Amino acid sequence: THPSPIQGLTIPVILEGRDVIGIANTGTGKTAAFLLPLIHKTIHNPKHRTLIITPTRELAEQIDREFKSFAYGLRMGSTVCIGGKFLDEQMRGLARHPHFVIGTPGRLIDLIDRKKLDIRNFDAVILDEVDRMLDMGFLKDVKQMLLSIAKPRHVLFFSATMPKLISELAQQFLHNPLTFTVKPRATSQNVIQDVIRVGKKDVKIDL
Repeated sequence: THPSPIQGLTIPVILEGRDVIGIANTGTGKTAAFLLPLIHKTIHNPKHRTLIITPTRELAEQIDREFKSFAYGLRMGSTVCIGGKFLDEQMRGLARHPHFVIGTPGRLIDLIDRKKLDIRNFDAVILDEVDRMLDMGFLKDVKQMLLSIAKPRHVLFFSATMPKLISELAQQFLHNPLTFTVKPRATSQNVIQDVIRVGKKDVKIDL
C-alpha cells in the first residue's frame, strides 16, 4: 500500500520492461522492488524465468525467503545455488526448471560448467549489491554469465554505490537504462549491525 521510495520509483518501470539501475542503501526495500514486478510478470507469463545474482550466500537465502513469502500459493518455484550447501540438491532443484534461480557467482559458474544450469534462456537478470560483487572480485564471473544470456534480456542492477567499473559494466549490458538514486535516512536506523568475534572457522555459519 505504501511503497518505499526505491520501490515507488522502480516498480512501474520494471513492469514496463525497462532496464533499471537502482542506487539505494541496504534496508530500503530493494528486494521487493525487483521481486514484486517480476513475480507479476511470471503470473501473466508462466514461461518467464528470472536469474538473481548476489555476492553472498546469506543474501541469496534472504532473497529466497522473501520470494517464498510473496509467491506463496502462486505455483512458482525457486532454487538457491550457493556454496556450502549440497550440490546434488541444487542440481535436482534446477532440473525442475524453477521460475526463479538465486545464486552466488562461483556456484552458478560451477553449475554452468557442469551443464546443470543453462542461463541462455532467462528473460530477466538481476544483479543485487553489485558494488559488493566488485569488492569480492566477482566481476569477471558476472561478465561471463551476462555474455551468455540471450538478447533481448531484461537487466536490473541494484547497488548502494556506483563505482566507475560498475558504471562501465552497466553501459555494456543494460539497454538505455533508467537510473534511480535514493539516499534515505542512515542505513543504521534500518539495519541492526554488530561485530561478532569468531574463533574457529567451522562455527562461523552457526553464529
